Amino acid sequence: MTIERFTRTARTVAVITLLLPLGAACGGGDTADHASASPTSTAARSSALSEEDPGSPSPDASAGTSAFDPAAVPLSEAPLGDFPYLTIPEGFENPNAPIPVVPHGRVPFWTGDRLEWVEGRVHQSPVYARNGREFSGPELTAAVGSAVTALGGVRVTDSPMPGEIRDSIPREVRVDYAEGFGDMYNNPVSTYVIRRADRLIWIHLCADSAGASWLIAESTT
Repeated sequence: MTIERFTRTARTVAVITLLLPLGAACGGGDTADHASASPTSTAARSSALSEEDPGSPSPDASAGTSAFDPAAVPLSEAPLGDFPYLTIPEGFENPNAPIPVVPHGRVPFWTGDRLEWVEGRVHQSPVYARNGREFSGPELTAAVGSAVTALGGVRVTDSPMPGEIRDSIPREVRVDYAEGFGDMYNNPVSTYVIRRADRLIWIHLCADSAGASWLIAESTT
């Protein structure tokens, strides 16, 4: 086993190890699940949703004190292609076998003020530097932000998820999507949304010093 492969394997084991003990605290029952799914939304500040150059990082839709409202995100008409619509940026890769798309899953996304539960197709993947390059979380985050902006999306938040919010996610969800959530216990979470006429596309990205994980899900309306 190469040092690089050992590092990647150890990182995955570390993430799952973090997930398991915290699951006991949240109980994993329906009560915590549904309680986090139904907070009241108010309109996000329209100034935070202004259009920017597609090559720039995504505008932050969670600026200010207003709660994030997906309906305030401008509609995107950019060509999408096939789900999951985004590919791992140049210079990065998933060196492992692809993880199959979940045809119908239910996963939470951090909005900076609450969890937004999304039901629909779900894609998850670890992300590492390609060909022995040094991994750069800021470089990856900037590349993903630019790709989201080019598709007409916005950044919802780039912030740590509070422990009480994180721990309200049922254990089985955290385990099933460990490769997508990443180490959200010790690192900030970047969340993005692309709003289409018939669906919302959510992107979760969490990077640490060695690699990252992302989760893409869509809910149809």
